[in-house]
Amino acid sequence: MNPIALMLIVISVASFLYALTSFFLPNSSKKIEHLVRKLNHVGADNHLTFCSQEILHNKVIGVDGIHRKIMILERVKGGYQSSIILLDEVHDCQLVTNSDAITRNSLKKIVENNAVTVALQFEFNNHMRPASIIFTNNINSSRKEFEFLKAKAQFWCAMFSKMLTHQREARA
Repeated sequence: MNPIALMLIVISVASFLYALTSFFLPNSSKKIEHLVRKLNHVGADNHLTFCSQEILHNKVIGVDGIHRKIMILERVKGGYQSSIILLDEVHDCQLVTNSDAITRNSLKKIVENNAVTVALQFEFNNHMRPASIIFTNNINSSRKEFEFLKAKAQFWCAMFSKMLTHQREARA
């Protein structure tokens, strides 16, 4: 048989199988697209325009830089839960993690215990209970995924810290 014809048959069969698996396997990109659409819809209901969005496993974070608000939309059992953080009411944003003591030897033990948490914590001016955005509360996949989510959290911590208005005291 002609090698070119054989290659065309192999490519066509491979593309057919790829197209066939997309119908039977759950498509996470459609779930993410639905979550982002829901965030935009809920944001529009609250008069928010998102200049940036961050997609996590089961939640989406939308940042409205003009109104200085953060909306978190999370998928919960049977529905969605949204919350808004007003950056005008926040005086501190910090990265909270219990993974600072992770070494290569202890990572395996921590993974087995699912004891790793990476979150952003917002301290409010009126001393109400701090709000948190959890990026990951355990490591299911790999250390690379954990490091990636931790880097995302560090990036957003730096961005939100720059957006905060710090109160200054006048001294006479």
